[in-house]
Amino acid sequence: MINTLPFLAHIPAHVLVSLSILFFFVGKAIPGLRKISPAPIFYLVLLSAFLLEAMQDGSQSIFFQMVMVDSFSRTLNQVFFVVTALALFMIQHSDEMDRDNDWENMGLIATMLMGMMFMTSSIHLLMAVIAIELVSLPSYLLVAMNRKDAASKEASLKYVLFGSFATGVMLYGMSLLFGLTGSLVFSDIWKGLLNVELIDSPIYLMALIMTLGGIAFKIAAVPFHFWCPDAYQAAPTPVTAFLSIAPKVAGLALLIRFLSEHYSIQAPGLMELIAVLAMLTMTVGNLAALKQTNIKRLMAYSSISHAGFFLMGIATLDEVGRQAVYFYIPVYVLMNFAAFMIIIYMSGGKRFNLTDYRGLIKEHPAMVTLFGIAILSLVGVPPFAGFIGKFYLFKAVIGKDLWFLAVVAGANSVISLVYYVNLLKIMVIDQADGDTVSFTQKPLAFGAITVATVPLVFFGLYWNPILSWAEGIMLFR
Repeated sequence: MINTLPFLAHIPAHVLVSLSILFFFVGKAIPGLRKISPAPIFYLVLLSAFLLEAMQDGSQSIFFQMVMVDSFSRTLNQVFFVVTALALFMIQHSDEMDRDNDWENMGLIATMLMGMMFMTSSIHLLMAVIAIELVSLPSYLLVAMNRKDAASKEASLKYVLFGSFATGVMLYGMSLLFGLTGSLVFSDIWKGLLNVELIDSPIYLMALIMTLGGIAFKIAAVPFHFWCPDAYQAAPTPVTAFLSIAPKVAGLALLIRFLSEHYSIQAPGLMELIAVLAMLTMTVGNLAALKQTNIKRLMAYSSISHAGFFLMGIATLDEVGRQAVYFYIPVYVLMNFAAFMIIIYMSGGKRFNLTDYRGLIKEHPAMVTLFGIAILSLVGVPPFAGFIGKFYLFKAVIGKDLWFLAVVAGANSVISLVYYVNLLKIMVIDQADGDTVSFTQKPLAFGAITVATVPLVFFGLYWNPILSWAEGIMLFR
C-alpha cells in the first residue's frame, strides 16, 4: 500500500490542477457563467496556494523520487503566484485579449503555473520534460490570443516550431545521458558521470549541450532565442510580460536543480560552456536591441540579454552564484512588471512604435519618471535595485576567476544603456510630430505601477530584506 501522506506536501499543485479543470470545463458547461469574470476565483486560489507554501517546511521526495519539495521549490512557487497575480491584473487592465475567452485564458495560465511548479521541483528527466511541455503548450496558445494583431497567429506558429525543435534536441540529449549513466534521476546521472573517461569527453559534452538546449529555450538563451522577439511583439502585452518573467524563472530553477549535484565532479568544461552561453546571450540580445523601433520587441531583446546575466550566476556552479541569482529574481520581477504595466498604460493596446512616445513627458511627467526608474534599474544604474542585483552577479563570477565573463558583462551593461537612454531621450527631449499619446487615467493601474517602481529605489539603498530572503532559499532542505 502506498502512503499518500507525503503527496500532501505538493497540495498547491493539486489545487491548481483542479483550477485548470474548473476554468476549462465549468465555464463551458454552466450557461451564463461566462459572463462572470474568473479572476476573483483565481486570485483567491493564488492566495491560498501562497499561504499553503508558507506554512510548510522541510524537504520531501515524492512521486517515486521524481519530485523534490523543499525550501527552493516552495519559495520560487510563491514568486510564481505573485507574478501570476500581477499578470491577471494586467489582463484586466488591457483590451488586447478577447474577454469572451477569459475562462479558457485563465485555464491556460493555471496549467502553465502548474508546469512551472513542477519545473522547480523536478529531480528526474522525465518529470522535467513533462513540466516543460505543460508550460510550453499553453504558451503557444496564449501568444495567438491578440485580437488586435493578426501577426500573433504567425508568431504562435513560429513559437511552436522552435519549441518542437528544442524539445527534440533536448530529448535526444537526455537519451544520451541515460545511455551513459543508466538513470534519469539528476543525482544518479552525475554520480554515473564520475567515470573519468566520460568527463569532458565529446559524448559527455554533446549529451549535456543538447539536454541544456531545451532548458535554454525556456529562458530564451542563445541560440534558442529566435522565437522570442516575434512572440513578444505579437502576443497581448500582459502575456508578453508574463512570458518574460515566469517561464524564464522556472527555466532557471530547473537548470539550477539539474546542476545542483555537479559538485561531485566539478568538470571545468561545464563552467566554461555556461559562461560562453551567458556571454553570447547577453551580447546578441543587447546588440539586436540597438536597432529596434518597436518597444515590445526592444523589451524582448532586453529579456534575452537578462537571461545572459542570470546565467552568469549559474556559471559559477556554486552556492554564491546561486544566491546571486535568487537575489536578482525579485528585482527582475519588479523591473519587468513596472515596465510592461507602463507600456500597457501608455500604448492603449496599439501604440508600440518608439516614435509614438515623443515628448511624452510634457503630458505625463509622472509616468515617464516611473518608466525611467524601471528601465534605468534594468540597465543596472545606481542607486536602483538592478545595480545591486548585478553587483552580486559580478561578485560571484569574479570570485570564481571568470574575469572575461565579467568584462563582457560590463561591456553589455554599457550597450544596454545606449538603447534605454535613447528611449528616455525620445520621451523627454524629442518633440512630438503631432498630438502626444493620450490615455485614460486609471488610478488603480497607476497605483500598481507606483507600488512596483518605488521598491526599485528603496531596495537600491537598503537591500537587506531581499538578501535575507535569498539566503533563506535552500536546495533539499
